[in-house]
Amino acid sequence: MTQGPTPTLYAARGPDDLEVARIRKELEESRCVVVAGRTEDWWPHGTGPDPEDVRVLLGADRARADRQPTPERRIRFIVSRLMLRATAGALLGADPALFEVAYTVTGRPYLRGCDELDISVGDCEGLVAVGLMDGGRVGVDVAPLQPPPLRLPSVEHLLTRHELDRLHAARPSARHSLLLRFLTLKNSYAKAMGSGRRIPYADFGVATDRDGCHLMGKDGRFYVPGFGAASNNFGSTHLISATGVAKSG
Repeated sequence: MTQGPTPTLYAARGPDDLEVARIRKELEESRCVVVAGRTEDWWPHGTGPDPEDVRVLLGADRARADRQPTPERRIRFIVSRLMLRATAGALLGADPALFEVAYTVTGRPYLRGCDELDISVGDCEGLVAVGLMDGGRVGVDVAPLQPPPLRLPSVEHLLTRHELDRLHAARPSARHSLLLRFLTLKNSYAKAMGSGRRIPYADFGVATDRDGCHLMGKDGRFYVPGFGAASNNFGSTHLISATGVAKSG
């Protein structure tokens, strides 16, 4: 099984904190990076809740921002687009304002005119993460580390037999974090492929060994060459899972 790109996570406290040289080098070597930061660190300092320069930078995304159901969701959406443009601009040496975020028919975002640079966005409760991959597909999912406990019977239909066996074999205190990892990795893969829930989650899973993460079928066999994934805690508050799938051929 050919191991794919393993996403590397970088934390940044705003555009000025981006480690451009390191992130650019990582993108060149592994082809897949994730940048994450808290909304309060990325919101423009010294501005009100709706600064005009931010609305101008959003461009066509202004309407999407205005359709967000809550003020907190709206802020996360705006920060995600600011982070995406700032990161892409830093990596490509271009003005962030020049990038336009467009969407496929399934709602998956992409940077217009940057065909080789795939993108994904994840956000949850004050944290935003953007994934970028050169020459492949990337997906990012974010979840709080301490949500209400997930009850296993309510999510069994989302898991393969291999994943269920691992959960039952794990210590009770470890089951919640393991389950959260399984689900966020599945979400990140679905986002990378642009499939949403059209692929039943019980039909695929993620297995981990000394060589990294592998996508596997419900029969326990590895499949999808060029798959790579990683899960990382962001401080003590969030889990960020990301998937990179290299182009075939």
